[in-house]
Amino acid sequence: MDLCSAYGRCGACSKLDIDYENQLKEKEDKVLKIFENLKLSPKRYHGIIGSPEIYAYRNKMEYTFGNEAKDAPLIVGFRGRKKKFDVFYTPDCKLVDDDFNKIVVCTKEFFSSRDYTFRNYRKHTGYLRHLSVRKGINTNEILINIATDFTDENDGDIQLWAEELKNLKLNGKIVSILHSKTTSKGNVLKADKLEVIFGDMFFHEKVLDLSFKVGPFSFFQTNTHGAEVLYSTAMKYVENADVAYDLYSGTGTIASLLSKYVKKVYAVELVEEAVKMAKLNAEMNNINNVEFLCGDVKDKIKELPKPDFVVFDPPRAGLNPKVISFIKRQSFKKIIYVSCNPETLAQDLKALENFYSIEDLHIVDMFPHTPHVESVCLLVKK
Repeated sequence: MDLCSAYGRCGACSKLDIDYENQLKEKEDKVLKIFENLKLSPKRYHGIIGSPEIYAYRNKMEYTFGNEAKDAPLIVGFRGRKKKFDVFYTPDCKLVDDDFNKIVVCTKEFFSSRDYTFRNYRKHTGYLRHLSVRKGINTNEILINIATDFTDENDGDIQLWAEELKNLKLNGKIVSILHSKTTSKGNVLKADKLEVIFGDMFFHEKVLDLSFKVGPFSFFQTNTHGAEVLYSTAMKYVENADVAYDLYSGTGTIASLLSKYVKKVYAVELVEEAVKMAKLNAEMNNINNVEFLCGDVKDKIKELPKPDFVVFDPPRAGLNPKVISFIKRQSFKKIIYVSCNPETLAQDLKALENFYSIEDLHIVDMFPHTPHVESVCLLVKK
């Protein structure tokens, strides 16, 4: 496959010119070296599993409005590699399917032809901020969210932009177009006010035999088919039990999968919107044995009955030190640790090594052409 026109300049991927088998070997060596440096030795290592798709695999992209150089025209794309302000136009990104690229091209042409301003994060001026596109890989439903400064003066054009999007010839179906407004000085996609321009506030996606509603800010694995591999790998270590925890539960995917094996699942997540979506998803799948709790894991787990086993799927920062201390005190029989960051995974395992043995390690690639990789570890109480 040809490289995209922004490759080497934008920060979306860095290994598109490397053979995929070599990428896998490089990632595997990296994880194993991290474990070796900390003298961590899994009893059984199961190798690295490649992504089912290596191109057009992402179900979510967040783009930024900006320009490629000072005084250059408006574009929408990705921040440059090691660049704080420069943005590079990505009409042919290889990590997403062509629907994403058509939406990017349409959006760039619409706003650049009307002389719109984009956010200058040094001067804190300008209207256009971000564009987020999410698509159900298994459902073909598309959610689009544009983020702007908090002003009403251009809302009429936002409606016209939405109509142009709806007229695009796409493989998928647009089910939601949203407008996020914020006064934030930070370069992050957020909403102080969220308006529905068209359709619903969410789109649907399927993972294995479950259906999910996913909102504009909900955490959801960005590689749907890769997530099915990841979760199937983790579920190999689940057994019939009375109580289990799913900590850092997001929109409830793992908790919903656990519900088939466990009489009562407690799922804890900090992001309120994700918890609301998780409850809706459980109801949609006729799941009634999962209790979704909104709050910090380190606080909530103190209130819960002791589980037969625990599943962790924390953010890149890994486990909070207070959570690690709690794990040591509770001495859980079994922990299934799903990680998106091998460095913090290894650090957490090192902190727990006097209490738990590392029985199994799997590496699962969900992010082809990038340095990132997922891991699944089974820990058993010593």
